[in-house]
Amino acid sequence: MQDVLWKRLVFNGISEVKDYPLAIDMSRSRFGEIHSNAWFSSIYFLAYALNNRPFDLALNAYTTKVFVEKGKVAGVNVISPEKKNYTIRAKNIVISASALETPRLLLNSSIKGRSIGRYLTNHSFIRAHGKISRNQFPETIGNLALYKYETKHTPYLIQILGPDRYFVYQQFEEKVLPEELGVTYVTFGRVESRPENRVFIDPDVRDEYGVPMNQITFAYSENDRVVIYQMYEGIFQTAIAMGVRLDGEPTMLPPGADFHESCTCRMGIDPETSATNRFGQIHGVKGLYVADNSVLPTLAAANPTLSTVALAIRLADHIVKQSQ
Repeated sequence: MQDVLWKRLVFNGISEVKDYPLAIDMSRSRFGEIHSNAWFSSIYFLAYALNNRPFDLALNAYTTKVFVEKGKVAGVNVISPEKKNYTIRAKNIVISASALETPRLLLNSSIKGRSIGRYLTNHSFIRAHGKISRNQFPETIGNLALYKYETKHTPYLIQILGPDRYFVYQQFEEKVLPEELGVTYVTFGRVESRPENRVFIDPDVRDEYGVPMNQITFAYSENDRVVIYQMYEGIFQTAIAMGVRLDGEPTMLPPGADFHESCTCRMGIDPETSATNRFGQIHGVKGLYVADNSVLPTLAAANPTLSTVALAIRLADHIVKQSQ
């Protein structure tokens, strides 16, 4: 199925197509180590870290404030599930709480920075489903996991997945395919990073711990809407090229439905337009770092996870060098 539909796309003039990369651990299982896991999670790194040195892990602890003394980070305030307050001292603190919660923590800690919480960016997000006859493919269907990547003239990405839910599935699942195979199109559009799209705190709205909640202001620009129109056209063109019959009109999902919120503590060299330096350290606060999607300066049309992971690894190396 993958090869047949790939060739149809290229033949019909859509050449910006590649295999959709899946984060699968392909190492074989041996000596009691279980690999070949299609549902790998970064939480496994916590177990791997124990091979280097022991560490403390607080579960369900809620960090409410970062302490700064004389331009250096000093520690954090943490509340337990029983609502007891604790102070944890540290010379380096790395915040990785999401592009919505990280600026909330910084703003509630009175950390200075004109760009903290601003430049909130996500993707315009459109999804469509279609059908294609099974008899167009060999008996062994295989998997369909392609993506049409972003270009200068088409600033959006289309993930093309199928058949049905079987683009990735567990080995123990029974794979039952009907005569009409389902194909899913998931489309992410590039959105401008603008300071007026932002996260801010509302002192009149507080959570169960008494901490001010964050609020969001967000709207698509005219340029964003041009891209959204291109995304609709791209889905129709791709479906026609593949011979897929769409099940009605593509559906645009509301902002935030992509779970790719980014850029609210963006890195840069100018404190007027960025919250951190090139290593993710908050401007003017030694030892206070950010290592999640909020540190990205802008967002391409692709899922930002790998970029965020790469920056986090780079930050870890930087902290080690600074500590030597």
